[in-house]
Amino acid sequence: MFGNIAKLSTVASLSVKGLGLVLLCLLAMGCDKELYSYVETIKYEVTGTASSVHITMHSASGNVEELNDISLPWSKEFEPNFYRDDDDYKVYSAYISAKNNGELGSVVVSIYRDGKVIQTATSSGAYVTATVSQKVHRFY
Repeated sequence: MFGNIAKLSTVASLSVKGLGLVLLCLLAMGCDKELYSYVETIKYEVTGTASSVHITMHSASGNVEELNDISLPWSKEFEPNFYRDDDDYKVYSAYISAKNNGELGSVVVSIYRDGKVIQTATSSGAYVTATVSQKVHRFY
């Protein structure tokens, strides 16, 4: 009887150690905690030397919103409304695109997650467009 208890204790100890090893491996493989944790805010930012831009973006609710003849710099910060994807995860699809309305200048678009840049793109020249997008997950 005591032999069976000792075997169960050894198996339980190995299982806990194995679980810890699996979790350590998952962390080491790069589960990006910046994209897979609680999200407070998303911020869109458009900068550059263009005189004005046309902006297309996803709003806080995920709808497409357009703004025209916007002077730079420009930014918008909000708390995103998450939806459930096909895998039943809570996600928000951040997206912003800015088109230079003129023949000169540059356009830089960025997406921030809780104050940290997660995507950025730059375009220079006449009527160019810079676009960034990022699916942001919430697990809880």
